[in-house]
Amino acid sequence: MVRVSRMTIVHLALGAFAVALVGQAARIQLVQGKEWADRARRQQYRQGAVAAARGIISDAGGSVLAESRELMKLSVDLRGVEDRTGLLRALARAGIGPASLRQVRDPARKWVELPGLHVPAEIPDILAIREVTAQPVLSREYARNPGLRRIVGSVNAAGHGVDGIELAMDPMLRGDSARAVFARDSRGQRMDSPADWATAPRPGHNVILTINRDLQEICERALARATDSLRASGGDIVVMNPRTGEVLAMASRRAGRRAYANTAVTEPFEPGSTLKPFVAAALLERKRARPDEVIETFNGAMVLSGRTITDIHKAPRLSLSDVIKFSSNIGIVRFSDRLTPRERFEMLRDLGLGTPTGLPLPAEADGTLREPRRWNRASAASMAMGYELAVTPLQLVTAYSAIANGGELMEPHIVREVRAFDGDVLYAVRPRVVRRVMSRDVAREVRRMLIGVVDSGTAVKADLATFHVAGKSGTARRTVQGRGYVPGNYTASFVGLFPGDKPQYVVLVKLDSPQGAYYGGEIAAPVTAVVLRAALAARDAALDRGGLAETDRQLADLRPEVVLPADSEGDKRTAFADSVSDSLVPAVVPVAVPTPAPAMLQQPLTIALPSSPAADAADRSLRSVPEIAGLNLRDAVRALHRAGFRVKLVDRQSPRTVPMAGTLQPGGSIVKLLRNP
Repeated sequence: MVRVSRMTIVHLALGAFAVALVGQAARIQLVQGKEWADRARRQQYRQGAVAAARGIISDAGGSVLAESRELMKLSVDLRGVEDRTGLLRALARAGIGPASLRQVRDPARKWVELPGLHVPAEIPDILAIREVTAQPVLSREYARNPGLRRIVGSVNAAGHGVDGIELAMDPMLRGDSARAVFARDSRGQRMDSPADWATAPRPGHNVILTINRDLQEICERALARATDSLRASGGDIVVMNPRTGEVLAMASRRAGRRAYANTAVTEPFEPGSTLKPFVAAALLERKRARPDEVIETFNGAMVLSGRTITDIHKAPRLSLSDVIKFSSNIGIVRFSDRLTPRERFEMLRDLGLGTPTGLPLPAEADGTLREPRRWNRASAASMAMGYELAVTPLQLVTAYSAIANGGELMEPHIVREVRAFDGDVLYAVRPRVVRRVMSRDVAREVRRMLIGVVDSGTAVKADLATFHVAGKSGTARRTVQGRGYVPGNYTASFVGLFPGDKPQYVVLVKLDSPQGAYYGGEIAAPVTAVVLRAALAARDAALDRGGLAETDRQLADLRPEVVLPADSEGDKRTAFADSVSDSLVPAVVPVAVPTPAPAMLQQPLTIALPSSPAADAADRSLRSVPEIAGLNLRDAVRALHRAGFRVKLVDRQSPRTVPMAGTLQPGGSIVKLLRNP
């Protein structure tokens, strides 16, 4: 019998173990290799979503209204910190609060999540510390103007739009997120992933609005001042370019509460007398009346179907033009009798009333426009006066734009362009005519009527000394839910066209439940004048300055004034009363005026003031006199110098002189600051 030695047994055992080890390795690597590799990836790598940056929202001038920024959320692994004092100093410099610093000092803690988000460029020394983990987080930053926030909207914690443009354009703004795999070391800290294991997220598209930021801020300030001074429950201002349908500004305000909705598109109201020009247009279009045709108005009182209709401006008879000028309820009701119920309904329907405009803002209201079969005996007269229907401010501005542009109803726009993150234009707005609602001749005639309203009718407080303004005021009784019309509760409104002959703006001002005065011509029209003056004085308010300089009224005001020396016969300056009293009001006396068109002046004329050298003619282009109301003397002089004017101080007992801020004058002209001595 062969005796096996112990050494042989050991060798055989080692050989068997080696064979088993090789076999197990082969089985794991060859047979189970994929399974173990997947298990290792699951253990050492974590999958996570890499959010794509939302697109930028900007105004028409390129000012950023909303953008995404990458910020850092910090956490500290205290187990490996060697220089805790240096870490504390770095965290204190970054603005970390005392409570978090106490946690970092605590020797019992191993991990600290630091509160807040930080800009990477502001914390480079912290990011350089090995024990600090920085997790990138996308944050949405907005313009601080609350009115712009109502338009732009906001996003939720998941980065999805919840209102405004953020919601309406969410699919384009959101971009394409990516799934990435993040490696972690033995301490659980994140490491860079292999490049072939992650795909780069695709940023969202950029949206450019038609909103003009300067004009928006002007409207916000004017509306806030008006609602506060009149103790109104709220109000809206909408400005539209009537040639393109672009919404240039949209301000909304509600007293006593923070309103996030764009009430200019979500809250309909009864328009009152602002509807009367459309009745006149329908009559002229069908040749049922002439502007100079006179009708009996019964000295301001008429009984119709047991209902008494009254006028504020009482007259025995009025022409159609005067019916619009003095907002005669009796006159418009009697003239509108020449239209059939179907014609009245079609007139209002074709203007877009009672139908949403399709503007990409959430919760746009339809308004109310009932079909003739649902009218009662008084409905025809009520609708002629602007009752028994409801329109949003945006719908009314869009309808007036048809009068302003020659009779075409334009599709309103608030998005001008959509661009890819690399700059390619994906969408560019093009003015689109919905339909023609009146002829050019009729639109021109209605504009003449509306100029008369501002020149010598119910809205003289909207008048500007340098430009014609057309418009119509409205005063409508307001209803309270469950109580009907409540005495003393009104909506005051005014819709203005500027300039009156070649409008570039259609401006609607609406004030809800003002206290005290409540007529639209008394309180809404002056707000329009404030907006227009500020827009003229602004550097960029979406105005065609060249087109403004060609208007008839402005050309007349640009004729040089002859200023006689002190020993001449009297003072030949022209002064106009202004409704606004300020400590400093500029009066402009052109020193030299470029030769105008022959229709403007028969002969060119240059007047040199005896006490002043001739103005520098290096830049004689027209520019606006800036608004200096409320500034002290030093700041007012600086503002006028920056605008390119020369300044001369004159002591006067009365500061009320014009031309006023917003007047177009050649560069180098002398501006006289009238101050109280």
